[in-house]
Amino acid sequence: MHRYILRIKGKDIYLFNQFLRYMFIFCILLSAQSVASENVIEDYEIKGINDDLEKNVALYLKQLIGEKPTLTLRRYAKKQVENSIKALGYYGPKVEVNFDKDERDLVVRVERGPATRIAAINISVKGAGKQDSALLAVINNITLKQGDILNHGHYDSAHKKIESMLLELGYFDAKWPARKLEVSLGKHSAEVTFIIETGVRYQFGDIVIASDTPAEKYIRSLAPFAKGQPYKSTHIADYNLDLSSTPYFTSVRVYADITERKNNQVPIKVDVLHKPANSYEVGGGFSTDLGPKVRFKWSKPWITQDGHYLESNLNVSERQQDISMAYTIPEDDPNDDLWRFSVGYKLEDELANNIYSEILTGQVQRQWLTDNNWVRTAFIRRDHETYRIGDDEEESSEMLMPGISYARKKSKGGTTPYWGEQWLISAEFGVEDVLSSTNLIRVQLQNAWLRTYLDRHLVFLKANLGAMLVDNIANVPYSLRFFAGGDQSVRGFAYQSISPENDEGQLIGGKYLVSGTAEYNYQFAQNWRVALFVDGGTATNDFSDRFEVGAGFGFRYLTPVGPVRIDHAWGLTKESKSTRLSITIGPEI
Repeated sequence: MHRYILRIKGKDIYLFNQFLRYMFIFCILLSAQSVASENVIEDYEIKGINDDLEKNVALYLKQLIGEKPTLTLRRYAKKQVENSIKALGYYGPKVEVNFDKDERDLVVRVERGPATRIAAINISVKGAGKQDSALLAVINNITLKQGDILNHGHYDSAHKKIESMLLELGYFDAKWPARKLEVSLGKHSAEVTFIIETGVRYQFGDIVIASDTPAEKYIRSLAPFAKGQPYKSTHIADYNLDLSSTPYFTSVRVYADITERKNNQVPIKVDVLHKPANSYEVGGGFSTDLGPKVRFKWSKPWITQDGHYLESNLNVSERQQDISMAYTIPEDDPNDDLWRFSVGYKLEDELANNIYSEILTGQVQRQWLTDNNWVRTAFIRRDHETYRIGDDEEESSEMLMPGISYARKKSKGGTTPYWGEQWLISAEFGVEDVLSSTNLIRVQLQNAWLRTYLDRHLVFLKANLGAMLVDNIANVPYSLRFFAGGDQSVRGFAYQSISPENDEGQLIGGKYLVSGTAEYNYQFAQNWRVALFVDGGTATNDFSDRFEVGAGFGFRYLTPVGPVRIDHAWGLTKESKSTRLSITIGPEI
């Protein structure tokens, strides 16, 4: 058996101990680096500047949240901050970027230095556009002004606005021989130069319909421009909207075919897709006045070569059912210049308290557009109505009522409007000796107004006035009498619950109507608004009845088909002070 004896000299022991010491230090450094590498930027602090400068710097620094605190990041952050300061006209900033002791916050100190101001703005327009008042108005109103602190955003915006107006007005050959921003660091000044060669302004050319269509007559008649008229893109948008509003097409595309422009004219292409010979729509919803409801629509959009069309609607809910059918004969304009013949049947049972009503109606309308864009409708209507109030016996009435109405609606924002106005003025009459149960003159005015301020604040106002000239309200058909209350009238009160009463306390309707709404909405999220509102109104025969007031709050959920409006309202003037919840779907205007 052999014995091995390990002998270690003193020098070897010393070297081994040194090795262990270095390994220990290396492990500590590696561990510290590992911990540091786990840190990320969680916040930032900006010192030395405020207002727009601070906001602009913050836009860059927000992008660094979640990044690791490295030397490369500091260099990048410093460069970004300097660029953000220069963009607002300060070309000599002093910037320091550091991490706090935990390396989780980015601390930025800025000395902005002297401001660079615009010393001169040189804008030269050549070509046909130099005498175009619309183009020159845009140029004169750009946000660049001599003496202002240079703002690169305003410079880019001015260029884009002019470029956009050139395209809108049909300067399709426009060029920019010079577009310069020259900065003198020594003088702290800048000079802006725009040289615009507009070329010719194109005119509207031929309307080119992409496919065969029986609606060619109406496609051409609805054009809001004539061949040879100076081009303007808003006419194209209006044309597209008017064609889309007709009953004939599922899709419409109207555009200027710039690639085919020649002889100073640009052809207008129209591409349409027709609705099927028969189309059907099924829908539903909920109203606190009507309960659950179902809707069915059948339309036949093209019956004759002249574009006659047929529509039929069926609406069924727990307390109301109605069906209607309308045959329309367009003249020059299938939207606003037409004849319409319609019949309908409507049944309401307990929709208002202890009321039963059944109406059969037929109507002839002539509708056309006035020079001031009011939709004028002259009509004659024949109604046969059977109704019962409470436990009274059923009564029947006959009315032959000629009348006229004027309506106008303007809105922006589609199914979720942010701006709008709506008017409806109507007058109708009946003569007892001419197929009517009583002599009657009935007028009504409705107005709605909507505006949005600072993107998030919406104000909605509505008024409804009505009056009848009649000897005895008891001789007026129930459906023609005035009532107030409900989701679309005075919230906090039941449907048609504001009305004069007879000796038995039954609601019988009135000769006059006054109601109004004031509502404020605040949009606190992308698809949500909160609302505060006050409604008031009365239906009366002699204005001795109380003016009822309801108020409350609600929420609006914005959807592609319009806002879903959920309201909780108090009847402030009711003795019970009870509340009502209402849910409606659709835009305010």
